[in-house]
Amino acid sequence: MEAQDRAGQKKSGERKERGRICLLGIDLDGTLLTRNKELTEGCREALQAAIEAGIELVPVTGRPLRGVPEEVLKVPGIRYVITSNGANTYDLVREKMVRKVHLEHETVRRILAEAPGEDVIREIFIHGWGYHDLHTQKMLEARFSSFPPIMAYINRSRMIVPDFERLLTNERAHVENISLMFPSQEERDACFRRLIRIRTADDKRLLQVLVPWKTDLEITHARADKWLALEDLGNHLGIGPAEIMTIGDGDNDRPMLRGAGLSFAMENAPDFVKETADYLTRDNEHDGAAAAIRWMLERQ
Repeated sequence: MEAQDRAGQKKSGERKERGRICLLGIDLDGTLLTRNKELTEGCREALQAAIEAGIELVPVTGRPLRGVPEEVLKVPGIRYVITSNGANTYDLVREKMVRKVHLEHETVRRILAEAPGEDVIREIFIHGWGYHDLHTQKMLEARFSSFPPIMAYINRSRMIVPDFERLLTNERAHVENISLMFPSQEERDACFRRLIRIRTADDKRLLQVLVPWKTDLEITHARADKWLALEDLGNHLGIGPAEIMTIGDGDNDRPMLRGAGLSFAMENAPDFVKETADYLTRDNEHDGAAAAIRWMLERQ
């Protein structure tokens, strides 16, 4: 198959029920956006083509709402957005949250206690904003000083607070996500093992612990899952799993790549992510998301 049609390269041997696609869930970083966090004209045109074909297009991201680029939110026809790895689903037209799955404050305190040390970057996300202290801000600036697009995203979507406890004494401060960045993979792995042992009183899994980068963790409630959020939105709209298409590149995308009737992994995705998708498309530097969308539209 020629390079310009990599969207048609099949990866999974599993046969799934598939219908006419009515809902498209698409990841942002590493998928729709380039490495420089830009939406290309080719991807913008593909999004518009899907919307004009009557498909409900939904950004599904690990970012908080404040961190979703305006150029994505303002694509005509986008009404819903799923943020913080499935913790929140927003209706942009009605300006309200239609699904939320948040962490109890005592659970948040326990998670933070499992990642001690002045060299660990900690952030918590509440009501679409990320919060951290001044020490963390300086560590983030040092870590991403050579990559301005990341710092621009951080500065746009974060607020600096003296400490987390003031936030956690407010019962209306619903924590949707926690981000932890460690100085080494070994420290990250040790914390990962501690966190996955946190269970409910009846021994059910309480947390979803994701690995977005080799030294990082993202922690949400076990039901704050991109696929569960997308499936729930589909039910709300009268759309079944067989009528949903998803595109992604990361660990947090795997549930929606497995669950959707049609799914694409990006060429830049790790192998363990590619294995969960039905098809491969080009990488995010070469309009891979647009190629996948157009491949689907041609076959509707």
